[in-house]
Amino acid sequence: MSKYHRKQKKPTQDEFVDFWSKLFKSVEPYMRAILLTIGSAVVVWFAVYGITGYFEHKAQAAAEQFGKAVRIYDTDLLSEDAPKTEDDTPRFKTENERADAALKALDELDKNWKGSDVARDALVFRAGIHYDLGHFDEALATYRKFLEAVGQKDVPLASLAKEGIGLSLESQNKLDEALAAYQALEPKQGDFYRDRALYDQARVYKKKGDKQKAQSLYNQILAKMPQTTLKDEIQTQLAVIEAP
Repeated sequence: MSKYHRKQKKPTQDEFVDFWSKLFKSVEPYMRAILLTIGSAVVVWFAVYGITGYFEHKAQAAAEQFGKAVRIYDTDLLSEDAPKTEDDTPRFKTENERADAALKALDELDKNWKGSDVARDALVFRAGIHYDLGHFDEALATYRKFLEAVGQKDVPLASLAKEGIGLSLESQNKLDEALAAYQALEPKQGDFYRDRALYDQARVYKKKGDKQKAQSLYNQILAKMPQTTLKDEIQTQLAVIEAP
């Protein structure tokens, strides 16, 4: 009979105990290191999980505060025919009161979530409010603060901030500085925001009295970017320039 078909002797309880005893003795010198490794891994996992959850909660809270500021600024002023708000967003009698309330909401965002991406991006919105109020120096400084914060990062809001700088300078009649800002707005590659950059330059050239240069830029936009959303505005400007 083959040894593989012979009835094997069942191990006794003592043999099981002896086996585990030997195994424990063999790993006992390393047990502390093993437990420390496992313990460290568990601690790290909980730390990462906790930190991730904390930052997610922080980002969500910051976004909610930013949303509050936006809702305040977008809400209609108090009037008899103004529709009621669907939430508890306050209403104001004047644009200045509404703008001040929105800025206070942004101040709260900066106070509690300073350094977050939401607080950083909200700078562009803050600058826009200052621009609407005619506070062009404040708008200019805030747009520049945002660009300094993002550095070399390729973020869509950077183009909006750069244009905001040009608009703030243009509103102060600093036309040469505004023109330089709009020229810097042109992308080095691709057409993203190129139509707006050229449109802004054309507007400044027209203000400076150089209608020929303005007309050339308007036509350049229509030729190279025929699907531009500025098409109607450009055609209106061309009609004004070409009128006898």
